[in-house]
Amino acid sequence: MAQKNVTSKIQMRNDTAAKWESKNPVLAVGEIGYDTTNKKTKIGDGVTPWVDLDWFVTKSKPNFATDSWSVINEYASTGAAADVYKVGDEKVIELSTGTQITLVILGFNHDNKTGGGKAGISIGMKDMLPDYYVWNSNGSNANGWNGSEIRTQTMATLLTQLPADLQAVIKAVDKKASKGGTLTDILTSSDKLWLLSLAEIYSHSAISTSAWGAVKDYATTYNAEGEQYEFWQNAIGDLDPNDNDEALIKYMNGGAGSWWLRSPLVDNDGYAWCVRYGGYALGGRVVGGCGVSFGFCV
Repeated sequence: MAQKNVTSKIQMRNDTAAKWESKNPVLAVGEIGYDTTNKKTKIGDGVTPWVDLDWFVTKSKPNFATDSWSVINEYASTGAAADVYKVGDEKVIELSTGTQITLVILGFNHDNKTGGGKAGISIGMKDMLPDYYVWNSNGSNANGWNGSEIRTQTMATLLTQLPADLQAVIKAVDKKASKGGTLTDILTSSDKLWLLSLAEIYSHSAISTSAWGAVKDYATTYNAEGEQYEFWQNAIGDLDPNDNDEALIKYMNGGAGSWWLRSPLVDNDGYAWCVRYGGYALGGRVVGGCGVSFGFCV
């Protein structure tokens, strides 16, 4: 005897908003009720009447590009950021000047917060701002990044141009750089906006074996200025700072350009490191103009 196909249909309780309110039933534990007027759902607990039940709300899948800064900060603060986002994720924001910039995740739990503990997410710019900036107008790198004009003036101004909801969640972190003035001492500064160092882009081994004596001869000093971000580990690995790499090419006004690092040259007090248009590291005169590609932590 041939068997018949039986189609089963499961249908939840449903009614109009007016009827749900007038009947005000107590749904059983896990029982679903659907409001056909508002197209919303409630789930019973076996105790609470319909009108007192909360609406069932689905949570959107985390997305760095579209999540609010308060949501991103929540993930970062609870240590869950690396579980929901990934290195290289991008997000576009608009400065108060009207300039739009694209941000990219550099790493997780990398930077030390000034007050203790790790910052959940480190974020940088994908390209550069559309202007050139002076590292130090007095012509010297003495006092290093800590006392530089680009830190005390430029970064302070740029911080105020960020969206208010982003400013509210940025964490001050400890950043290291040499003292400048041909000194190898390392100074630690507390920063909300910062420039990258050689060691945060290139690995310690790449700096130590660089073809350039200007890097290799002071490798201990440059390597003390930070650890390579995962973003650059993925993109560059052990690339020599003297070599071109497309991953380091940034654009401004449609063309590739140089961008400042926070590392002073140790062997020349009139220069600081920058990444040139070809994607290689080179010393630039601190009174000269280079692009800015800042970073921050939440």
